[in-house]
Amino acid sequence: MIDVIVVGGGPVGCYAAFVLAGEGIEVLVLEEHPAIGYPVDCSGVVGAEAFDAFDLSREPILDEVRMVRLISPSGESLSYRSAEPFAYVTDRAAFDQVIARKALDVGAVIQTGCRVVDLRPAQAAIEVVIEEERRGAAEGRYDGKGGQRTFLARMAILAGGPWYKLQEKLGMGTPKALLRTAQAEMEVVGLPEAQVLFGRAVAPGSFAWFLPFRREGHLFARVGVSSREPALPYFKQLHERFRASGYLADPAPSARAWVIPIAPLSRTVADRVLAVGDAAGQTKPTTGGGLFYGLLCAQFAAGTAAEAFRAGDFSARFLERYEKRWRQRLGPELKVASFFRGLFERMTDTEIDQCFQIVGTDGLLGRLSRRVHFDWHKDVILTMLRQPALARIFFRGLFR
Repeated sequence: MIDVIVVGGGPVGCYAAFVLAGEGIEVLVLEEHPAIGYPVDCSGVVGAEAFDAFDLSREPILDEVRMVRLISPSGESLSYRSAEPFAYVTDRAAFDQVIARKALDVGAVIQTGCRVVDLRPAQAAIEVVIEEERRGAAEGRYDGKGGQRTFLARMAILAGGPWYKLQEKLGMGTPKALLRTAQAEMEVVGLPEAQVLFGRAVAPGSFAWFLPFRREGHLFARVGVSSREPALPYFKQLHERFRASGYLADPAPSARAWVIPIAPLSRTVADRVLAVGDAAGQTKPTTGGGLFYGLLCAQFAAGTAAEAFRAGDFSARFLERYEKRWRQRLGPELKVASFFRGLFERMTDTEIDQCFQIVGTDGLLGRLSRRVHFDWHKDVILTMLRQPALARIFFRGLFR
């Protein structure tokens, strides 16, 4: 019998394990992939606040972000600059591994190559059924599925990313909205600033990015697209755009594609089970970024689990305090950001261009810049919606 099994060895799952193990609770992390940190399904940009808020090592930082240029469908641009770094480009695999080491250092156990395929209620416990990968002889690769094993645990925390079979079974539901994302990393010729691009021909309902950084004396960029439609065709067009501009010398590399929830589950608790991070849909509806929110909710989940052990009560009714805590902290942000996304997705390219023109005049950009925060978007959204000229454009789509 294990105290807590954490399903998923990403940063959110390992951070929950770190907090739990620090409370003296026995924790086993089950990660389906052969190594922590791979594959990388993330841009690797981490807001500056996260490092201090969660006492994270800065070892995985590759570069800092002080400026970003926003580019409208017609090519008009707005630039945001900050005296201090507002975000950092990280080696995301190393970032995950650093948090995993934190968990290991306080006594958590991490087991890779274990895919959780089922959760079943048991007497005074929950059964966690895994499929183990069978290790192949050649190059230490995993070459197929091995047998099934079952663990017993007092509790389980779902932190395995945007896969919702177990959540559906437990009555938690699935996210109402997803973004499709594609990204590749490649060497850069020259080093322009970070860019975010908008437009239906670029990234319908979302945005694309060009994120330059330095690694070991070489210049690279992560080029990616998120969209409500399949992202790979738009990624290929974006790559050609930057290549034609002279920034990229190589042919289009193979892109990694994944999905991002942009709406939380209707419920994130069940008897003996909590869901956190992407597994709970706890991401920013504006950008799909989920690292800060996931780590914050991992703290809430671990704290609630510790209380459950002290009370000897693992019922969904007791665990509801986790749901109340994270929704109280993130609910206002999520509601405003989700509402804004609904407005933005209805906008035409012409309307986006008009917004760029308005923001660039009369000092509005400066006023908005003072409200900008990498992980908290409510204030800047409300500031925009209070500007009559912008509000008229944003709300047109509601009547279209």
